[in-house]
Amino acid sequence: MTANTSQSPDQLEKEPWASLQVSVLVVFLLFLPVRLIAQATPPQLEQVPDWQVAAGGHQEFDVISVHPHKNPDDPSSVNVAYGPEDNYTNTGGVFSAKNWPVVSLISFAFKTTTGQRDAFRATLPDWALSKGFSIEARTDNHEVTKGQMRLMVQSLLIDRFKLKVHYDTREVSVYAAELVKPGELGPQLRPHPTGDACSGIVPRAPAGKEIEVQSSSAGSASAPPSTVPGGFPVRGGTFVNTRPSAPYLRHEGARNITMAQIVSTFTGVGNLGRPVVDQTGLAGNYDWVMEFIDERPGRDPPPDADGPTFQQALKN
Repeated sequence: MTANTSQSPDQLEKEPWASLQVSVLVVFLLFLPVRLIAQATPPQLEQVPDWQVAAGGHQEFDVISVHPHKNPDDPSSVNVAYGPEDNYTNTGGVFSAKNWPVVSLISFAFKTTTGQRDAFRATLPDWALSKGFSIEARTDNHEVTKGQMRLMVQSLLIDRFKLKVHYDTREVSVYAAELVKPGELGPQLRPHPTGDACSGIVPRAPAGKEIEVQSSSAGSASAPPSTVPGGFPVRGGTFVNTRPSAPYLRHEGARNITMAQIVSTFTGVGNLGRPVVDQTGLAGNYDWVMEFIDERPGRDPPPDADGPTFQQALKN
């Protein structure tokens, strides 16, 4: 993506919303199975993704409040999972974000993968990466889907931040995820069991009542389990980071999602520095779990850390 603006975050306080020009979606043309090779025919990019068509096209919130967050040290939070996965907790038509940067709003609104986010982050102005905003928006449709919510945030960005979007094609180097032995799966990857609905959608609580939330922490006798047999997370349709066996490790998993969705997280989770494309040839939905040394920036595992790297764990 590319973006530019003539306004600084300080100016936003007086003249609220900057103008952004963004190039959305990147096509990956080079693949790396063992060595880097060029693809003979580049894939064609659809101007309007299928998920946007399925969500019904243009959508808008009925009520919107947006303002710069005053204390940048406050924690960031949002009431809707903003990754590319489709899991969704029904919020009753409410979108609420606290101290949330524009880059994350764009990622949610356009359902970008890690590789796509990496492509446009470098071209965004500093304030769009670091300046937090607080947003309260509502639609009268209390059964709004996640796809429709994404489209509403697109409209919010266009209206309040004067976002301008165009689609771009770039040539970049990527990794390809392939099976080490075709047709053979390791113990940390399995087809999702037939008949196990494993929904990631949590129904909206009735008025005056709260929805029980699954805990991912261990050590409490009253806490519900965070995993099922095999170490896979309880909740399906989303990625779950559960408690690792050592503080310098990361325990990541998911249930009832496609291999394309799993592979789309490898760039960020594994700190790989380039996008990863799915070339496993595996159709259908899968359960997946991995534990590995967390080597993301700022994690600093000890020199004697006992455990596999991300790429070593991936081969298992």
